[in-house]
Amino acid sequence: MNDAAIGAAFTEDNAKIASVYGAGEVFGGVNPGDRRALFHLIAYFKPKRVLEIGTHVGASTVHIASALCRFVDDGKLTTVDIDEVNGPQGAWKVLGLSAPPASFISRLGLEGITTFVTKPAAEMLQGPERYDLIFLDGDHSAPAVYREISAALKILEPQGLIVLHDFYPGGKPLTPDGGAIKGPSMAADRIYSETDDIVFLPLGLLPWQTKGGGNATSLALTTKRN
Repeated sequence: MNDAAIGAAFTEDNAKIASVYGAGEVFGGVNPGDRRALFHLIAYFKPKRVLEIGTHVGASTVHIASALCRFVDDGKLTTVDIDEVNGPQGAWKVLGLSAPPASFISRLGLEGITTFVTKPAAEMLQGPERYDLIFLDGDHSAPAVYREISAALKILEPQGLIVLHDFYPGGKPLTPDGGAIKGPSMAADRIYSETDDIVFLPLGLLPWQTKGGGNATSLALTTKRN
Protein backbone atom coordinates (compact mmCIF):
# COMPACT_ATOMS: atom_id res chain seq x y z
CA MET A 1 0.00 0.00 0.00
CA ASN A 2 3.01 2.29 0.12
CA ASP A 3 4.51 1.79 -3.34
CA ALA A 4 6.22 5.04 -4.35
CA ALA A 5 5.42 4.79 -8.07
CA ILE A 6 1.75 4.07 -7.40
CA GLY A 7 1.70 6.88 -4.86
CA ALA A 8 3.08 9.35 -7.40
CA ALA A 9 0.51 8.24 -9.96
CA PHE A 10 -2.27 8.63 -7.41
CA THR A 11 -1.15 12.16 -6.55
CA GLU A 12 -1.32 13.14 -10.21
CA ASP A 13 -4.61 11.41 -10.98
CA ASN A 14 -6.27 12.48 -7.74
CA ALA A 15 -5.53 16.12 -8.55
CA LYS A 16 -7.39 15.68 -11.84
CA ILE A 17 -10.28 13.96 -10.08
CA ALA A 18 -10.44 16.64 -7.39
CA SER A 19 -10.63 19.36 -10.04
CA VAL A 20 -13.93 17.97 -11.32
CA TYR A 21 -15.32 15.84 -8.48
CA GLY A 22 -13.93 17.50 -5.39
CA ALA A 23 -11.63 16.04 -2.76
CA GLY A 24 -13.79 15.89 0.35
CA GLU A 25 -16.17 13.33 1.78
CA VAL A 26 -19.67 12.88 0.39
CA PHE A 27 -22.38 11.38 2.58
CA GLY A 28 -22.65 7.67 1.85
CA GLY A 29 -19.62 7.76 -0.45
CA VAL A 30 -16.28 6.06 0.10
CA ASN A 31 -14.02 8.35 2.14
CA PRO A 32 -10.92 9.88 0.47
CA GLY A 33 -8.48 7.55 2.23
CA ASP A 34 -10.37 4.46 1.11
CA ARG A 35 -10.59 5.85 -2.43
CA ARG A 36 -6.81 6.05 -2.39
CA ALA A 37 -6.60 2.46 -1.13
CA LEU A 38 -8.83 1.26 -3.97
CA PHE A 39 -6.60 3.07 -6.47
CA HIS A 40 -3.55 1.30 -5.00
CA LEU A 41 -5.28 -2.10 -5.06
CA ILE A 42 -6.17 -1.74 -8.74
CA ALA A 43 -2.67 -0.51 -9.58
CA TYR A 44 -1.01 -3.38 -7.70
CA PHE A 45 -3.20 -6.34 -8.71
CA LYS A 46 -4.01 -5.05 -12.22
CA PRO A 47 -7.42 -6.73 -12.69
CA LYS A 48 -8.65 -6.49 -16.28
CA ARG A 49 -12.34 -6.79 -15.47
CA VAL A 50 -13.71 -5.02 -12.41
CA LEU A 51 -17.28 -5.08 -11.10
CA GLU A 52 -18.47 -2.50 -8.58
CA ILE A 53 -21.71 -3.17 -6.73
CA GLY A 54 -23.06 0.12 -5.37
CA THR A 55 -22.20 3.11 -7.56
CA HIS A 56 -24.02 5.68 -5.40
CA VAL A 57 -22.38 9.07 -6.15
CA GLY A 58 -19.35 7.58 -7.91
CA ALA A 59 -16.67 8.48 -5.35
CA SER A 60 -15.01 5.08 -5.66
CA THR A 61 -16.01 4.69 -9.30
CA VAL A 62 -13.82 7.53 -10.56
CA HIS A 63 -10.78 6.29 -8.65
CA ILE A 64 -11.16 2.68 -9.78
CA ALA A 65 -11.57 3.78 -13.39
CA SER A 66 -8.62 6.14 -13.14
CA ALA A 67 -6.33 3.39 -11.84
CA LEU A 68 -7.52 0.99 -14.54
CA CYS A 69 -6.85 3.57 -17.24
CA ARG A 70 -3.31 4.19 -16.02
CA PHE A 71 -2.15 0.72 -15.00
CA VAL A 72 -4.18 -1.95 -16.80
CA ASP A 73 -4.11 -2.53 -20.55
CA ASP A 74 -7.67 -3.01 -21.80
CA GLY A 75 -9.03 -2.68 -18.26
CA LYS A 76 -12.80 -2.32 -17.94
CA LEU A 77 -15.09 -1.28 -15.08
CA THR A 78 -18.76 -2.18 -14.78
CA THR A 79 -20.45 -0.26 -11.98
CA VAL A 80 -23.92 -1.29 -10.84
CA ASP A 81 -26.60 0.27 -8.68
CA ILE A 82 -30.23 -0.59 -8.05
CA ASP A 83 -31.09 3.11 -8.47
CA GLU A 84 -30.67 5.28 -11.56
CA VAL A 85 -27.61 7.09 -10.26
CA ASN A 86 -27.26 9.29 -13.34
CA GLY A 87 -30.85 10.45 -13.41
CA PRO A 88 -31.89 14.06 -12.70
CA GLN A 89 -33.00 13.14 -9.17
CA GLY A 90 -30.18 10.72 -8.36
CA ALA A 91 -28.23 10.70 -5.10
CA TRP A 92 -25.78 13.17 -6.63
CA LYS A 93 -28.53 15.79 -6.79
CA VAL A 94 -29.85 15.11 -3.30
CA LEU A 95 -26.36 15.31 -1.79
CA GLY A 96 -25.40 18.51 -3.59
CA LEU A 97 -22.88 17.30 -6.15
CA SER A 98 -22.57 19.34 -9.33
CA ALA A 99 -23.19 16.43 -11.70
CA PRO A 100 -23.99 12.70 -11.86
CA PRO A 101 -21.25 10.03 -11.82
CA ALA A 102 -21.34 9.48 -15.59
CA SER A 103 -20.60 13.16 -16.15
CA PHE A 104 -17.50 13.03 -13.95
CA ILE A 105 -16.33 9.87 -15.72
CA SER A 106 -16.77 11.58 -19.09
CA ARG A 107 -14.97 14.76 -18.01
CA LEU A 108 -12.04 12.63 -16.87
CA GLY A 109 -11.92 10.84 -20.23
CA LEU A 110 -12.82 7.47 -18.69
CA GLU A 111 -16.11 6.79 -20.47
CA GLY A 112 -14.48 4.29 -22.82
CA ILE A 113 -13.64 1.90 -20.00
CA THR A 114 -16.63 2.47 -17.70
CA THR A 115 -20.12 1.00 -18.06
CA PHE A 116 -23.02 2.03 -15.82
CA VAL A 117 -25.75 -0.53 -15.16
CA THR A 118 -29.04 -0.05 -13.29
CA LYS A 119 -29.92 -3.46 -11.90
CA PRO A 120 -30.25 -5.27 -8.56
CA ALA A 121 -26.99 -6.78 -7.35
CA ALA A 122 -28.50 -10.26 -7.25
CA GLU A 123 -29.24 -10.13 -10.97
CA MET A 124 -25.83 -8.74 -11.90
CA LEU A 125 -24.03 -11.40 -9.89
CA GLN A 126 -25.75 -14.18 -11.81
CA GLY A 127 -23.24 -13.74 -14.65
CA PRO A 128 -22.44 -14.86 -17.27
CA GLU A 129 -19.62 -12.28 -17.25
CA ARG A 130 -16.64 -13.08 -15.04
CA TYR A 131 -14.41 -10.63 -13.19
CA ASP A 132 -10.93 -10.38 -11.74
CA LEU A 133 -11.99 -8.04 -8.93
CA ILE A 134 -15.43 -7.40 -7.45
CA PHE A 135 -16.01 -4.47 -5.09
CA LEU A 136 -19.08 -5.05 -2.91
CA ASP A 137 -20.46 -1.82 -1.46
CA GLY A 138 -24.21 -2.13 -1.84
CA ASP A 139 -26.69 -3.52 0.69
CA HIS A 140 -24.78 -3.92 3.98
CA SER A 141 -27.25 -6.20 5.78
CA ALA A 142 -25.78 -9.55 6.83
CA PRO A 143 -28.12 -11.69 4.66
CA ALA A 144 -27.49 -9.53 1.58
CA VAL A 145 -23.70 -9.53 1.99
CA TYR A 146 -23.73 -13.30 2.54
CA ARG A 147 -25.70 -13.82 -0.67
CA GLU A 148 -23.56 -11.38 -2.64
CA ILE A 149 -20.26 -12.92 -1.54
CA SER A 150 -21.57 -16.41 -2.34
CA ALA A 151 -22.70 -15.29 -5.80
CA ALA A 152 -19.58 -13.22 -6.46
CA LEU A 153 -17.31 -16.19 -5.80
CA LYS A 154 -19.03 -18.06 -8.63
CA ILE A 155 -18.19 -15.39 -11.22
CA LEU A 156 -14.73 -14.58 -9.90
CA GLU A 157 -11.79 -15.57 -12.05
CA PRO A 158 -9.15 -17.89 -10.54
CA GLN A 159 -6.87 -15.84 -8.24
CA GLY A 160 -9.48 -13.07 -8.31
CA LEU A 161 -10.35 -10.82 -5.37
CA ILE A 162 -13.49 -9.54 -3.70
CA VAL A 163 -13.13 -6.21 -1.88
CA LEU A 164 -15.60 -5.47 0.90
CA HIS A 165 -16.38 -2.02 2.26
CA ASP A 166 -17.59 -1.30 5.80
CA PHE A 167 -16.06 -4.50 7.17
CA TYR A 168 -15.71 -4.12 10.94
CA PRO A 169 -14.11 -7.26 12.45
CA GLY A 170 -16.23 -8.56 15.28
CA GLY A 171 -18.73 -5.80 14.60
CA LYS A 172 -16.57 -3.39 16.61
CA PRO A 173 -15.71 0.24 15.75
CA LEU A 174 -12.32 0.91 14.19
CA THR A 175 -11.85 4.12 16.19
CA PRO A 176 -12.75 4.91 19.82
CA ASP A 177 -15.42 7.42 18.84
CA GLY A 178 -16.64 5.69 15.69
CA GLY A 179 -19.57 3.47 14.88
CA ALA A 180 -19.67 0.07 13.23
CA ILE A 181 -21.74 -1.54 10.50
CA LYS A 182 -22.12 -5.17 11.54
CA GLY A 183 -23.61 -6.81 8.44
CA PRO A 184 -20.44 -7.59 6.43
CA SER A 185 -18.56 -9.09 9.40
CA MET A 186 -21.62 -11.12 10.40
CA ALA A 187 -21.79 -12.49 6.86
CA ALA A 188 -18.10 -13.40 7.10
CA ASP A 189 -18.69 -15.22 10.39
CA ARG A 190 -21.47 -17.23 8.78
CA ILE A 191 -19.25 -18.15 5.84
CA TYR A 192 -16.41 -19.14 8.20
CA SER A 193 -18.84 -21.45 10.02
CA GLU A 194 -19.65 -23.20 6.74
CA THR A 195 -16.28 -23.50 5.00
CA ASP A 196 -12.53 -23.13 5.47
CA ASP A 197 -12.02 -22.34 1.79
CA ILE A 198 -12.66 -18.59 2.03
CA VAL A 199 -10.39 -16.08 3.73
CA PHE A 200 -11.18 -12.51 4.84
CA LEU A 201 -8.27 -10.09 5.19
CA PRO A 202 -9.09 -6.68 6.74
CA LEU A 203 -6.61 -4.07 5.50
CA GLY A 204 -6.39 -2.52 8.97
CA LEU A 205 -4.22 0.60 9.18
CA LEU A 206 -3.18 2.48 6.05
CA PRO A 207 -0.16 4.78 5.55
CA TRP A 208 -2.52 7.75 5.16
CA GLN A 209 -5.60 9.18 6.83
CA THR A 210 -9.00 7.68 6.19
CA LYS A 211 -11.91 8.77 8.36
CA GLY A 212 -12.14 10.78 11.54
CA GLY A 213 -8.49 11.74 11.42
CA GLY A 214 -7.30 8.15 11.85
CA ASN A 215 -5.66 5.62 9.55
CA ALA A 216 -8.02 2.67 9.96
CA THR A 217 -9.88 1.41 6.92
CA SER A 218 -12.99 -0.74 6.74
CA LEU A 219 -11.84 -2.29 3.46
CA ALA A 220 -11.20 -6.03 3.48
CA LEU A 221 -10.09 -8.53 0.85
CA THR A 222 -11.89 -11.80 0.31
CA THR A 223 -10.62 -14.68 -1.77
CA LYS A 224 -10.50 -18.44 -2.03
CA ARG A 225 -7.63 -20.22 -0.32
CA ASN A 226 -5.12 -21.73 -2.73
